[in-house]
Amino acid sequence: MSDKVNHVVAKFDQPENASFFEDALGTGMLEVTREQLYCHIILALLVLLIAVRASKIVYRGHIHPLRSVPGPWISSVTSLWIRWQRWHGRLSFEADKLMAKYGPIVRISPNIVILNDPEEVEKVFIRKDLDTSPTSIRALRVGGHDWTVTYPQHPIARTRRHPVMIATTTKHLKLRHQVFIDYIEAMVRDIAKSDGKKSEDIVHHLRICTLKNSQVIMGGSGVDVESDTFPHVVGEYNFLVVWRLCLPEWLFQWLQYGPFSHPRFRIQSSDKLFDLGLELCQQAAKNEASFDDDPSIYKLFTDPDAKYPTQSWTDREIAAEMAGQGKFSRSGRHTDTSLPCIVLAATETTSSALAFIYYELAKNQNLQQDLYEEVRAYEGYEELDSLKYLDACIKEGLRFRPPVALTGSRLVPKGGLEILGHFLPAGTVVTTQSLSMSRQRPDLFPDFDSYNPRRWLGDDASTAEKRKFLAPFGVGARRCPGGNMATYQMRIILAATFRAFRITLAPETTPEKMAPFEANGFRSCHDRCDLVFTPRAG
Repeated sequence: MSDKVNHVVAKFDQPENASFFEDALGTGMLEVTREQLYCHIILALLVLLIAVRASKIVYRGHIHPLRSVPGPWISSVTSLWIRWQRWHGRLSFEADKLMAKYGPIVRISPNIVILNDPEEVEKVFIRKDLDTSPTSIRALRVGGHDWTVTYPQHPIARTRRHPVMIATTTKHLKLRHQVFIDYIEAMVRDIAKSDGKKSEDIVHHLRICTLKNSQVIMGGSGVDVESDTFPHVVGEYNFLVVWRLCLPEWLFQWLQYGPFSHPRFRIQSSDKLFDLGLELCQQAAKNEASFDDDPSIYKLFTDPDAKYPTQSWTDREIAAEMAGQGKFSRSGRHTDTSLPCIVLAATETTSSALAFIYYELAKNQNLQQDLYEEVRAYEGYEELDSLKYLDACIKEGLRFRPPVALTGSRLVPKGGLEILGHFLPAGTVVTTQSLSMSRQRPDLFPDFDSYNPRRWLGDDASTAEKRKFLAPFGVGARRCPGGNMATYQMRIILAATFRAFRITLAPETTPEKMAPFEANGFRSCHDRCDLVFTPRAG
């Protein structure tokens, strides 16, 4: 822009052009200085920019087909509102407030609406002909970096989801049952070293334990990746997601090589996760056993006889999937990978949900005592799904603080859709969130803002109705296929730890520090949960 301005000014300064400017603009114009001309040009450009922006605001607010969808004015005309809520980690709770005010459909961005009507959500999300929102929208157009867990097109995503769905069926998880128990009991022994005399960050322990469990599902029995740095790396990656959603791309390039070590580490956490996936693949490739003898997701990825073969993938593409960091590889190029993010899905959904369950049970010793009495009276770890109170604690944790914030999105196809009396044009993104499903039904959940597992213990029609509003792993045809593995682990982990310890809050664990923050799912704003684990007698 400055070059163009200099060119104009230079023409103005040339004597042979003076007569032209005199005739066109009058002799008074020649008395304008170069600085004044600069100011006039810049002012004109600013006026033009403001006019363009203003026209967009008018169009989005008063002319756009979504103008009839209720919502605050600011969110309908600019994406700044949704970015601001993302940056402060509170988008889901703010969107929930909007739905309480405006109803079951709200416009939360110029091209995004959030939907909370159960029947309409099912109609939209069960359809297999609708794509998820494209990469740029799933990442909210932050530098083009994509962390989405599925490929936009359902036919492609189906082939890439299938290995996870097979490997995490209850049948195959039971084949790894003893391995899970061994790793979980190792975590219990590690926690017991403090002997109740100092606090332990349960988030740290859970991330290591769930990584150990998931690596066997991903790569087979011979895989054992380095896990000491994983809790810190994945924690930083979660907050990197927030940065990607809110900051411009050029800033990432500067921070990655900048002088500040913490931001540099956060930016590089994506590469570190990729390295973990690559290491996992290299170890899994050495396993020559068949899938029947040693089932793993890697075997299904590379099996030429699989029903949905993916053996044409490159090692780096598989590594990106195994790492669970979506489509952003070390080189920065977007690889054609799309299976649900396995490491993150297997560790973070489980550890984040469990952390809040531990916190709530540590706050309420009566609830904890009820759980302890049930798991103490039940020997071993077989068929834990029969324990009703344990199941209720997990259900309530997944309702109260769901592991995933916005639990799905769909892109409106050509021709548009009619939803709740509003016409949504092609290209509109429809999203939903499990958090609001119960919060918007105070008739069924009068104390929706409290952790109360006892609400799930009845066998009446009301309890059955409540279950319809529990969807922590998404809804419809693209729900997370690893949800079964998450709940399978959660049962064993909770049974093992509450048998072994009486758990109380550490002095440093305050409600302010445990306030939920959206960073690739819900977690505490400090990304830790410090508790005191006092060994139980006997």
